[in-house]
Amino acid sequence: MQKKPPSSKLPSLTDKFTHVIVKMYWYMLKKLALVSLWFLITPPLVLILGLSLSHNKNSSDSFTDISASIDNLPPANGNNINGQVLSEQINDLRPYLVSKFLKNTPLESYADLIVKASDDYGIDYRLIPAIAMKESQGGLAIDQSTHNAWGFNNGKATFASWEFAIVKVAQTLKSGYIDKGLTTPEAIMAVYAPPQLLTGGKWARDINFFFSKMESL
Repeated sequence: MQKKPPSSKLPSLTDKFTHVIVKMYWYMLKKLALVSLWFLITPPLVLILGLSLSHNKNSSDSFTDISASIDNLPPANGNNINGQVLSEQINDLRPYLVSKFLKNTPLESYADLIVKASDDYGIDYRLIPAIAMKESQGGLAIDQSTHNAWGFNNGKATFASWEFAIVKVAQTLKSGYIDKGLTTPEAIMAVYAPPQLLTGGKWARDINFFFSKMESL
């Protein structure tokens, strides 16, 4: 009696089982690769996101602080010569403005004293430097040993020093003009430089021009 050949079903099942194992193995490798990639990428992304949020918060806080500072600035009071001229708003800037206005003149280094004397006598801090610039180009157009940059006594007055001259000028402007109600360049001109009334008031226009120039520095 002839024997039957061995069944081929067992090898077929073994091949299928092996194929399934291989597919599962590759699937697990892919999952493992994705998980590893996630762990590699996520921490740097989280760090970058955190830094970005922190930077945006700081920028927002800075902008808020700047806006609050601007909102808290006091309003301007306008220009006059009664001793209240911007003294509180820009008290720390006035010596700088005067010094810059008088740059390269004998009075440049006396900006602090000019502002102090103006405050002491309650006059506009711009008045002393403006008159000096009008009368003598800040002291450049006179014999500097006279220290009379303001044309006092038709230019004939002399002072012992620039310091003394500045204080004396402030005192005179206060008692001889401001206290008498002469608080504008036009009103001051009528007493300080009366001939200018006959020539269209150029003296007052020049003083006003110098006022504006100091404000724009």
